[in-house]
Order: sequence, then C-alpha cells, then structure tokens
Amino acid sequence: MTNKSSTGVSYGVVAILVIIAFAVGAGVGVGGFIFATGGDGTASRSVQDAIAEIEADNDAQVAEDTDETASEDEDMADAEDVTSEDADAQAADESEETAGEDEATEAEDTEDMASDESMTSEAVEFSIVTDESTATFTLEEDLRGERVTVVGTTPDVGGTITVDLDNPSASSVGTIAVNARTIATDNDFRDRAIRSRILKSAEDQFEFIIFEPTSLSNFSAESVSVGDTLTFDITGNLTITGVTLEVVFNTSVTVDSETQLTGTATSNVLYADYGLVIPDVPGVANITDDVDLAINFVASAGASES
Repeated sequence: MTNKSSTGVSYGVVAILVIIAFAVGAGVGVGGFIFATGGDGTASRSVQDAIAEIEADNDAQVAEDTDETASEDEDMADAEDVTSEDADAQAADESEETAGEDEATEAEDTEDMASDESMTSEAVEFSIVTDESTATFTLEEDLRGERVTVVGTTPDVGGTITVDLDNPSASSVGTIAVNARTIATDNDFRDRAIRSRILKSAEDQFEFIIFEPTSLSNFSAESVSVGDTLTFDITGNLTITGVTLEVVFNTSVTVDSETQLTGTATSNVLYADYGLVIPDVPGVANITDDVDLAINFVASAGASES
C-alpha cells in the first residue's frame, strides 16, 4: 500500500520538496549575506597611501626602540663605578704611543674610501607603475563538475625597487602592497565571496596584502647592463588578513633601459596557513590547497607610481 496524504500526494514527495525548500532557502540566505557584505570592490585609498602608513608606523617603532635602548645605556653608565683619573691617565699614555700609527692609518683609510667611491655605482630607485602592473592569484576548482582554473587579478599593486646595476647584491626592495579588495575573477559572486568570507577585504583592516622584504639572495649575475635579465630570490614577511608568515618570491627582472624595469615575482602558499577558509558553495568542489601568487610589474625611475 502506498503512503499518501488525503490529497493523494506521497509523503515521500512532500519530504523531498521540504528538504529542497530548506536547501534553496539556505543557499539564498548565504548568497544574500555574501552579496550584502562583499561590497562593490571600491578601494578606500591608494596602495601608495597604504605603504606610507606602514612605513610611518615602522619608523615610529624604530624610534621607540632606539629611545628605549638609549635609556638603558644611560642607566648602565650611571651604575658603573669608574675611576676616571686612572682611565684618563691610561688613555693618555696609549694615545701618545699610537698617535703616529693612527695618523698613518687614517691617511690610508681615506685613500681606500676615495678609491671605493670612485668604483661604486649609484643605486637608482624605481617605483612600480600601478597602471601597468598586476598582482594575481591562481588556483583550480571543480565548477559544476568541470575542472577550471581560477585567476584573480588587480592592478592595485605598488612599491619600490632600488637597483645597483654594477653590484646587484647591494640592491633592495621596499614594502610591496596589493589591494585585495579590488581583486576580480570572471565571476562577480566569487569576487564578493572573496571580499566577504575569504580575504575579508571588504573590511578596511584587511583591505591590503602586505609583503615586507627582509633579504635578497641567489643572484644570477654579479653585474647587469641594459637589456640583461637578472634572477634572484626575495625573502620577506607576507601578511594576509592579519596573519604574517615568511615566504620567498622567485624574481626575474629585465633592465629595459636606464629608467625602466619589467619583471615578475612568484610564490606558492597554502591558504590554510593564513587561516583562510573557502565556504562551501553549491556547484564548487575540490579546490586546490595551494595558491600561486604573482606580481607582474613595470617600474620606472623618477616617475609617478600611478
């Protein structure tokens, strides 16, 4: 005997319809939340302003640390019981004995410094041109049963590179900022999910991804000229949604001219290491655990960054 209601509709069918209704309702609810909280992807400020804020904070911290160190040194000096007369007498004797030697050494050092300065090239600072550069992430996922590659891109990337062509190992890279709020893929709902639930870049405190280099290494050449390409590694601290981890970017830079560089810096990270969670969304499955990061840049000397 089939189990039917008084209207002739199977209770099983009713149960299935109820489940579907709840699922659709939950999906609409999640979708509505993501849409409402994801924002429209408009940047609150430029990457240059973000970098200036970070560097000002760093300078303030350095000044505070310096003041603390100076205070500790003063306390140590006050605590020392030094017989100044003996110390002065000993210093006078030593000074007489070494005065001639010091004069000779100083003359030699002056000559060496002059020689070194004549052989050392001047380092040049290049600024990343925001309008001509991009930052991207790449991962793979199953979208409605089809394996696809997801690429998110933003032009809002900035920073500086100081290059010594005659001695690349003396070069340096300044703070790099990427606006995560303006990252866009080929799907508006995905973009809103990134801003709302994943990178949380709709919130001002998480709007920017920051990379602060600490060292450069593994240079492919001891000197470069216009037209040459140099490869090296940049080690530094990458901050995403307030979590900071050390990463290495493999970098390739081509010296297009004395006033322009082009290059690419790439790295691979596990997004779970940064506490990032990708929400369950109908039709999306098997998302890769790692993400490829890349910065493709044009940098100019003596030019505006935007």
